[in-house]
Amino acid sequence: MKEFLGKTKIKILLSVLLVLLMLSVFTRNVENNIVSSAVNGLGYGLSKVTAAATDNNARTMSYDELMSAYEELQQENNSLRARVVDYYDTKAENARLWKFYDLKKENPDYTLIPAMVLRRDVNDEFSSFTLDKGTASGISIGDPVVTDNGVVGWVAEADANTAKVVTILSPRTSIGAVDNRTSDTGVVTGKAAFADRGETVFSKLLSDHAVETGDIITTTGISGLYPKGLILGEVTEVGYDTYDTSYYAVIRPYDDIRTLSEAAVLTAFSGQGEILLSGDTDG
Repeated sequence: MKEFLGKTKIKILLSVLLVLLMLSVFTRNVENNIVSSAVNGLGYGLSKVTAAATDNNARTMSYDELMSAYEELQQENNSLRARVVDYYDTKAENARLWKFYDLKKENPDYTLIPAMVLRRDVNDEFSSFTLDKGTASGISIGDPVVTDNGVVGWVAEADANTAKVVTILSPRTSIGAVDNRTSDTGVVTGKAAFADRGETVFSKLLSDHAVETGDIITTTGISGLYPKGLILGEVTEVGYDTYDTSYYAVIRPYDDIRTLSEAAVLTAFSGQGEILLSGDTDG
Protein backbone atom coordinates (compact mmCIF):
# COMPACT_ATOMS: atom_id res chain seq x y z
CA MET A 1 0.00 0.00 0.00
CA LYS A 2 2.84 2.35 0.94
CA GLU A 3 4.57 1.68 -2.40
CA PHE A 4 1.33 2.43 -4.25
CA LEU A 5 0.89 5.73 -2.40
CA GLY A 6 4.52 6.61 -3.04
CA LYS A 7 4.05 6.11 -6.77
CA THR A 8 0.81 8.09 -6.61
CA LYS A 9 2.62 11.02 -4.99
CA ILE A 10 5.20 11.03 -7.77
CA LYS A 11 2.51 10.88 -10.43
CA ILE A 12 0.64 13.76 -8.81
CA LEU A 13 3.80 15.87 -8.60
CA LEU A 14 4.68 15.21 -12.23
CA SER A 15 1.12 15.96 -13.32
CA VAL A 16 1.10 19.21 -11.37
CA LEU A 17 4.42 20.32 -12.84
CA LEU A 18 3.25 19.47 -16.36
CA VAL A 19 -0.06 21.32 -15.99
CA LEU A 20 1.59 24.42 -14.54
CA LEU A 21 4.27 24.39 -17.26
CA MET A 22 1.64 24.17 -20.00
CA LEU A 23 -0.41 26.95 -18.49
CA SER A 24 2.62 29.21 -18.05
CA VAL A 25 3.55 28.75 -21.72
CA PHE A 26 -0.05 29.24 -22.86
CA THR A 27 -0.37 32.52 -20.98
CA ARG A 28 3.13 33.85 -21.66
CA ASN A 29 2.04 36.57 -24.07
CA VAL A 30 -1.41 37.21 -22.64
CA GLU A 31 -2.03 40.51 -20.90
CA ASN A 32 -2.83 40.67 -17.17
CA ASN A 33 -6.34 39.40 -17.53
CA ILE A 34 -8.80 36.64 -16.79
CA VAL A 35 -6.47 33.91 -18.05
CA SER A 36 -3.61 34.65 -15.66
CA SER A 37 -6.00 35.04 -12.71
CA ALA A 38 -7.59 31.71 -13.55
CA VAL A 39 -4.16 30.07 -13.67
CA ASN A 40 -3.34 31.49 -10.25
CA GLY A 41 -6.56 30.05 -8.89
CA LEU A 42 -5.84 26.63 -10.33
CA GLY A 43 -2.27 26.77 -9.06
CA TYR A 44 -3.54 27.43 -5.55
CA GLY A 45 -5.81 24.38 -5.75
CA LEU A 46 -2.97 22.24 -7.03
CA SER A 47 -0.64 23.39 -4.28
CA LYS A 48 -3.10 22.23 -1.64
CA VAL A 49 -3.33 18.77 -3.16
CA THR A 50 0.39 18.34 -3.67
CA ALA A 51 1.13 19.57 -0.18
CA ALA A 52 -1.22 17.00 1.27
CA ALA A 53 0.15 14.24 -0.94
CA THR A 54 3.87 14.95 -0.40
CA ASP A 55 4.24 16.24 3.13
CA ASN A 56 5.90 13.46 5.15
CA ASN A 57 4.43 14.90 8.30
CA ALA A 58 0.90 14.95 6.91
CA ARG A 59 -1.42 12.00 7.28
CA THR A 60 -1.62 9.61 4.33
CA MET A 61 -4.49 10.42 1.96
CA SER A 62 -6.94 7.65 1.30
CA TYR A 63 -7.92 6.53 -2.17
CA ASP A 64 -11.31 8.25 -1.84
CA GLU A 65 -9.66 11.50 -0.78
CA LEU A 66 -7.26 11.34 -3.72
CA MET A 67 -10.15 10.75 -6.11
CA SER A 68 -12.07 13.65 -4.57
CA ALA A 69 -9.06 15.93 -5.00
CA TYR A 70 -8.65 14.74 -8.58
CA GLU A 71 -12.30 15.48 -9.38
CA GLU A 72 -11.96 18.94 -7.83
CA LEU A 73 -8.97 19.63 -10.07
CA GLN A 74 -10.93 18.42 -13.09
CA GLN A 75 -13.72 20.86 -12.30
CA GLU A 76 -11.27 23.72 -11.86
CA ASN A 77 -9.58 22.79 -15.14
CA ASN A 78 -12.92 22.76 -16.98
CA SER A 79 -13.80 26.13 -15.51
CA LEU A 80 -10.43 27.55 -16.56
CA ARG A 81 -10.87 26.20 -20.08
CA ALA A 82 -14.30 27.86 -20.39
CA ARG A 83 -12.95 31.17 -19.12
CA VAL A 84 -10.08 31.06 -21.62
CA VAL A 85 -12.55 30.41 -24.47
CA ASP A 86 -14.70 33.34 -23.33
CA TYR A 87 -11.63 35.56 -23.19
CA TYR A 88 -10.54 34.76 -26.73
CA ASP A 89 -14.09 35.11 -28.05
CA THR A 90 -14.19 38.59 -26.54
CA LYS A 91 -10.73 39.41 -27.89
CA ALA A 92 -11.75 38.32 -31.41
CA GLU A 93 -14.92 40.41 -31.18
CA ASN A 94 -12.89 43.45 -30.13
CA ALA A 95 -10.51 42.91 -33.06
CA ARG A 96 -13.48 42.92 -35.46
CA LEU A 97 -14.77 46.12 -33.87
CA TRP A 98 -11.38 47.79 -34.35
CA LYS A 99 -11.53 46.96 -38.07
CA PHE A 100 -14.53 49.25 -38.33
CA TYR A 101 -13.12 51.93 -36.03
CA ASP A 102 -12.38 54.42 -38.81
CA LEU A 103 -15.80 53.93 -40.41
CA LYS A 104 -17.48 54.43 -37.05
CA LYS A 105 -15.28 57.44 -36.23
CA GLU A 106 -16.19 59.13 -39.51
CA ASN A 107 -19.86 58.23 -39.05
CA PRO A 108 -20.71 58.29 -35.33
CA ASP A 109 -24.41 57.79 -36.17
CA TYR A 110 -23.70 54.28 -37.50
CA THR A 111 -24.65 51.23 -35.44
CA LEU A 112 -22.49 48.34 -36.65
CA ILE A 113 -22.78 44.67 -35.71
CA PRO A 114 -19.55 42.82 -36.65
CA ALA A 115 -20.05 39.19 -37.66
CA MET A 116 -18.22 36.21 -39.12
CA VAL A 117 -19.20 34.39 -42.29
CA LEU A 118 -20.70 31.15 -41.01
CA ARG A 119 -21.22 29.43 -44.36
CA ARG A 120 -21.61 30.08 -48.08
CA ASP A 121 -24.27 28.93 -50.51
CA VAL A 122 -22.18 26.89 -52.93
CA ASN A 123 -25.12 26.68 -55.33
CA ASP A 124 -25.46 30.45 -55.62
CA GLU A 125 -23.41 31.94 -58.45
CA PHE A 126 -23.71 35.36 -56.82
CA SER A 127 -21.77 34.38 -53.65
CA SER A 128 -24.49 34.77 -51.01
CA PHE A 129 -23.38 33.90 -47.48
CA THR A 130 -24.69 33.53 -43.94
CA LEU A 131 -23.42 35.53 -40.97
CA ASP A 132 -23.25 34.26 -37.38
CA LYS A 133 -25.40 37.10 -35.98
CA GLY A 134 -29.14 37.57 -36.30
CA THR A 135 -32.21 39.30 -34.91
CA ALA A 136 -31.07 38.69 -31.33
CA SER A 137 -28.21 41.10 -32.09
CA GLY A 138 -30.55 43.73 -33.56
CA ILE A 139 -30.24 42.73 -37.23
CA SER A 140 -33.26 43.15 -39.53
CA ILE A 141 -34.14 42.18 -43.09
CA GLY A 142 -32.93 44.86 -45.50
CA ASP A 143 -30.01 46.04 -43.37
CA PRO A 144 -26.90 46.92 -45.41
CA VAL A 145 -23.87 44.66 -44.99
CA VAL A 146 -20.49 46.37 -45.20
CA THR A 147 -16.77 46.03 -44.64
CA ASP A 148 -14.31 48.82 -43.98
CA ASN A 149 -14.00 49.05 -47.80
CA GLY A 150 -17.68 49.56 -48.61
CA VAL A 151 -20.98 47.80 -49.28
CA VAL A 152 -20.93 44.06 -49.92
CA GLY A 153 -24.64 43.23 -49.74
CA TRP A 154 -27.83 43.30 -47.68
CA VAL A 155 -29.71 41.04 -45.28
CA ALA A 156 -32.35 39.01 -47.13
CA GLU A 157 -33.28 36.56 -44.34
CA ALA A 158 -32.69 36.51 -40.60
CA ASP A 159 -33.44 34.41 -37.56
CA ALA A 160 -32.33 34.82 -33.97
CA ASN A 161 -28.73 33.77 -34.55
CA THR A 162 -27.99 34.04 -38.28
CA ALA A 163 -28.51 36.38 -41.24
CA LYS A 164 -28.40 35.44 -44.91
CA VAL A 165 -26.76 38.06 -47.12
CA VAL A 166 -27.50 38.71 -50.79
CA THR A 167 -24.38 40.31 -52.26
CA ILE A 168 -24.04 43.25 -54.63
CA LEU A 169 -23.04 40.71 -57.29
CA SER A 170 -26.67 39.54 -57.43
CA PRO A 171 -29.44 40.79 -59.76
CA ARG A 172 -31.66 40.88 -56.65
CA THR A 173 -29.65 43.87 -55.48
CA SER A 174 -30.62 47.36 -56.64
CA ILE A 175 -28.82 50.30 -55.06
CA GLY A 176 -29.05 53.94 -56.09
CA ALA A 177 -25.51 55.03 -56.95
CA VAL A 178 -23.51 58.04 -58.11
CA ASP A 179 -20.13 58.61 -59.74
CA ASN A 180 -18.14 60.71 -57.25
CA ARG A 181 -16.21 62.52 -59.99
CA THR A 182 -18.93 63.26 -62.55
CA SER A 183 -22.14 63.07 -60.45
CA ASP A 184 -23.67 60.69 -63.01
CA THR A 185 -26.34 58.60 -61.32
CA GLY A 186 -27.57 55.09 -61.94
CA VAL A 187 -28.32 51.80 -60.21
CA VAL A 188 -25.86 49.18 -59.04
CA THR A 189 -27.16 45.67 -59.70
CA GLY A 190 -25.54 42.34 -60.39
CA LYS A 191 -25.35 40.38 -63.62
CA ALA A 192 -24.34 36.77 -64.12
CA ALA A 193 -21.84 37.71 -66.83
CA PHE A 194 -19.74 39.65 -64.31
CA ALA A 195 -20.44 37.88 -61.01
CA ASP A 196 -17.91 35.12 -61.61
CA ARG A 197 -15.26 37.86 -61.86
CA GLY A 198 -16.36 39.34 -58.55
CA GLU A 199 -17.75 42.43 -60.31
CA THR A 200 -21.13 44.13 -60.54
CA VAL A 201 -22.75 46.73 -62.81
CA PHE A 202 -23.48 50.47 -62.58
CA SER A 203 -26.45 50.55 -64.95
CA LYS A 204 -29.08 52.92 -66.39
CA LEU A 205 -26.57 55.60 -67.31
CA LEU A 206 -27.68 58.44 -69.57
CA SER A 207 -26.32 58.57 -73.11
CA ASP A 208 -24.30 61.70 -72.33
CA HIS A 209 -22.71 60.28 -69.19
CA ALA A 210 -19.05 61.02 -68.42
CA VAL A 211 -18.20 57.90 -66.40
CA GLU A 212 -14.66 56.62 -67.00
CA THR A 213 -12.43 53.80 -65.86
CA GLY A 214 -11.05 54.47 -62.38
CA ASP A 215 -14.06 56.45 -61.14
CA ILE A 216 -15.36 55.59 -57.69
CA ILE A 217 -19.05 54.78 -57.30
CA THR A 218 -20.89 55.40 -54.02
CA THR A 219 -24.42 55.18 -52.64
CA THR A 220 -26.80 58.12 -53.13
CA GLY A 221 -28.71 57.45 -49.91
CA ILE A 222 -31.89 58.81 -51.49
CA SER A 223 -34.26 56.03 -50.46
CA GLY A 224 -33.03 55.77 -46.87
CA LEU A 225 -32.13 52.11 -47.20
CA TYR A 226 -28.41 52.92 -47.41
CA PRO A 227 -26.59 55.93 -45.97
CA LYS A 228 -25.13 58.37 -48.47
CA GLY A 229 -21.51 57.98 -49.50
CA LEU A 230 -20.81 54.30 -48.89
CA ILE A 231 -18.33 52.96 -51.45
CA LEU A 232 -19.63 50.41 -53.94
CA GLY A 233 -16.55 49.98 -56.09
CA GLU A 234 -14.32 51.29 -58.83
CA VAL A 235 -15.12 51.40 -62.55
CA THR A 236 -13.12 48.89 -64.57
CA GLU A 237 -14.83 49.32 -67.95
CA VAL A 238 -17.68 51.18 -69.65
CA GLY A 239 -20.01 49.63 -72.19
CA TYR A 240 -23.30 49.72 -74.08
CA ASP A 241 -26.01 47.09 -73.72
CA THR A 242 -27.62 46.54 -77.11
CA TYR A 243 -30.36 44.39 -75.55
CA ASP A 244 -31.89 47.18 -73.47
CA THR A 245 -30.16 50.01 -75.36
CA SER A 246 -28.51 51.54 -72.33
CA TYR A 247 -25.04 52.46 -71.15
CA TYR A 248 -23.43 50.81 -68.15
CA ALA A 249 -20.14 50.61 -66.26
CA VAL A 250 -18.62 47.51 -64.70
CA ILE A 251 -17.45 48.12 -61.15
CA ARG A 252 -15.17 46.08 -58.97
CA PRO A 253 -15.74 46.22 -55.17
CA TYR A 254 -12.66 46.84 -53.05
CA ASP A 255 -13.21 43.48 -51.34
CA ASP A 256 -13.35 40.12 -53.06
CA ILE A 257 -16.91 39.30 -52.00
CA ARG A 258 -16.47 35.68 -53.05
CA THR A 259 -13.92 35.05 -50.27
CA LEU A 260 -15.00 37.35 -47.44
CA SER A 261 -14.65 35.87 -43.96
CA GLU A 262 -16.20 38.71 -41.96
CA ALA A 263 -18.38 41.77 -42.37
CA ALA A 264 -20.62 44.10 -40.36
CA VAL A 265 -24.33 44.73 -40.51
CA LEU A 266 -25.34 48.40 -40.48
CA THR A 267 -28.47 48.34 -38.33
CA ALA A 268 -29.00 52.07 -37.84
CA PHE A 269 -27.79 55.37 -39.28
CA SER A 270 -28.91 58.97 -39.55
CA GLY A 271 -31.63 59.39 -42.20
CA GLN A 272 -32.54 55.72 -42.22
CA GLY A 273 -35.94 55.25 -43.81
CA GLU A 274 -38.58 52.56 -43.67
CA ILE A 275 -37.26 49.25 -45.04
CA LEU A 276 -39.44 47.67 -47.72
CA LEU A 277 -39.87 43.92 -47.21
CA SER A 278 -40.38 43.18 -50.90
CA GLY A 279 -37.43 40.84 -51.32
CA ASP A 280 -35.33 43.47 -53.09
CA THR A 281 -33.66 46.64 -51.92
CA ASP A 282 -33.14 49.94 -53.65
CA GLY A 283 -30.79 52.35 -51.96
